[in-house]
Amino acid sequence: MKDNAHKNILVCPLIWGTGHATRVQVVAWELKKRGHKIIIAASPSLHKTFDKKVYDELVSLWSPSVSYPKFLPSYLAVLFQLPVMLTAFLSDRFSLPGLIRKYGIDLVISDNRFGMWSRKAYSVYITHQPRVAVPRTFAFAGPLVSALHRSVARRYDECWIPDLPGVDNVSGMLSHDCRLPPYTRYIGILSRFNKQPVPALLSAGRENVQKFKFPPAQYTLALLSGPEPQRSILENLILSRKNILPGSLVIVAGRPGDEKGNRADAVLRYPWLDGLSLYRLMRDAQLIICRSGYSTIMDLFTLGKTALLVPTPGQPEQEYLAGYLSGKYGFNTITQKQLAGDFAIPDTGKDIIWKGDENLLGKALDDLIRKQP
Repeated sequence: MKDNAHKNILVCPLIWGTGHATRVQVVAWELKKRGHKIIIAASPSLHKTFDKKVYDELVSLWSPSVSYPKFLPSYLAVLFQLPVMLTAFLSDRFSLPGLIRKYGIDLVISDNRFGMWSRKAYSVYITHQPRVAVPRTFAFAGPLVSALHRSVARRYDECWIPDLPGVDNVSGMLSHDCRLPPYTRYIGILSRFNKQPVPALLSAGRENVQKFKFPPAQYTLALLSGPEPQRSILENLILSRKNILPGSLVIVAGRPGDEKGNRADAVLRYPWLDGLSLYRLMRDAQLIICRSGYSTIMDLFTLGKTALLVPTPGQPEQEYLAGYLSGKYGFNTITQKQLAGDFAIPDTGKDIIWKGDENLLGKALDDLIRKQP
């Protein structure tokens, strides 16, 4: 290992959506500020997501995307794609030694990529699901699935949970009051809008901001995420209810590969937005409608914004989080089926008030670097 003044650190996020990629940038940002070299290895489809200020090198790492057929619950779609996921695991196991040799890696940080641990580099695993959410139909298998996930986490030197310890937390039973892997610690809420990165966004992204025309008056903001076809289904449902939403409607589709926005039927739609533009849109929205993905929730929490949560049908984690947070911190929940019917839009609370996390991430990173010889 090199001296503590300079480490070569490999950061590897999972490809399922952009949430893992956006939240792990906070970790990369903090390490880069401390003078370490950051190499991000991710699927090319995620490359647009990464802010150039958080890494020194960005390399491609093969990852299979998971698709969700229209007429199958999400958990069944994932079950049928287990062979593809196993292939991805094996690919990571074969790719990692080469990456360690090529870039002289001292430390590996994996956000939910099962195969990115090594005896030749200290390895950290990030997850918010030591207890894995499973469908009610398969509740009997929950302990086994969670045990298998913990066995993956035990391969790593440390397991980090992006949440707050104690009663006032965001993930509920997914990472609290359950068995945890050895050497587990809570590192606080990870969001691209954390207090540390935001000043850099505000000072660096003004040229990007000028490309977008922000709504001058009150508006509802719909944040789309996750795989197709559920992403488009939610967008069409929101469009069909736009007349009962407060103010004008703004949609962010979350598609990094397409930068072209369009305006039609009094709807302002952005396929993708840079971090600063999204920060401003979320900050000023009268109402936010979004999936109950964990990274989206952490973004909302960091901004102090509530939202109307619409969990992806058949996705147990999102269904649990939406139920857990409904009526808590000002969040409210509506199912996709209710949204499609003659159903009034529930009210959400005012701004979220929370005490912060006493720089749990900073302390974890400092301890991590001090441990290395």
